[in-house]
Order: sequence, then C-alpha cells, then structure tokens
Amino acid sequence: MNKVEKVKAFSELFELINMYYVERDQPSEEDNFFAKVENCCDLLELDFEELKRAFELNSLA
Repeated sequence: MNKVEKVKAFSELFELINMYYVERDQPSEEDNFFAKVENCCDLLELDFEELKRAFELNSLA
C-alpha cells in the first residue's frame, strides 16, 4: 500500500471514530461500523482489538 492509500485509510478511520463519539448515544443506521473500522486497521496494519480498547469503542451488540 502506498502512502496516499494509507492517508485515505487513516482519514476514513478518523471519520469513523469521530462519528462514533458524536453519535454513540443515538440509534445508528451504520450496520457495519466495526467492519469498516477493522478494514481500516487491516489496511494500516493496526491491531483492531487494541484500537477498540484505546478509543473505548464498544460494540452495542
């Protein structure tokens, strides 16, 4: 993955985390939020579980 693709993946991950904090107490139409976050983590070679712990992303399921 080149640097431009990594920036795009990071930008998407940032937007997802920001959306989580802004809308976490509201019903979500985003069914695959965690799948998208996990995909970004894979692209950026980040540990998905550790990212969830670090940013306190909790599945409501």
